[in-house]
Amino acid sequence: MKKLLAIAATALILPLSSQAASLDQEQQQQVKELVREALLENPEIFIEVVNELKKREEATRVKAQSSTLASSQAELFENSNDPFSGAIKPKLSIVYFGDVNCGFCKQQDPVLEALVKAYPEIRIIYKDLPILGPSSREAAAISLAAKAKSNESYLSLHKQLITHPARHDSDSIASIVKAQGLNLEELKKAIDDDINQQLDRNIMLAQSLGITGTPALVFPDEVVGGFTNEDELKKMIEKRLKRK
Repeated sequence: MKKLLAIAATALILPLSSQAASLDQEQQQQVKELVREALLENPEIFIEVVNELKKREEATRVKAQSSTLASSQAELFENSNDPFSGAIKPKLSIVYFGDVNCGFCKQQDPVLEALVKAYPEIRIIYKDLPILGPSSREAAAISLAAKAKSNESYLSLHKQLITHPARHDSDSIASIVKAQGLNLEELKKAIDDDINQQLDRNIMLAQSLGITGTPALVFPDEVVGGFTNEDELKKMIEKRLKRK
């Protein structure tokens, strides 16, 4: 508790730092004691201080995220190596960071598929974010190798991988790949530096945007973390389409 009070006191004193130079050491100590006494007599002040700090931290985070989003538009929305579903010439593009081992992604995927059917003018851009273990990376790399064959090959394989009810291992991935009529060994050989670098860039881009988990959706002007239901996404989409 004493440590928390000290933090709170420091937070309260900081706005006075510009005046601190005019106070001698004894006066500065007196100010600190006054703050300490105020906190002890009115502990609710501490809650106010903590809430204010949280607000400032969130404002700083949002500002940094907005800056990164503005400077990353080309990487997010114009990378020809990224798989996509929907419009060839979209009025609105949405980037989807997902992992085939993510339970919430397994719920998000069919929502996005329904939205592409409901709004033929939108595009969903898939940026695999393999953060849930080695099998996530294996599945993502093989999927991008399939993308090199065709966008439809990626989409078909991705759908089967994401609908697998359990966590993947090499056997489940191999079984799904073969069921799709794809040559597993050929795809593995096709996993080159470009594919690995693409996945690494996806991870770094997500980190720079403050994305800490999957699923995450990125609009040109907003980052939306976590599962988002169809009704909420429809509101977001319609709001932006009306701007066009």
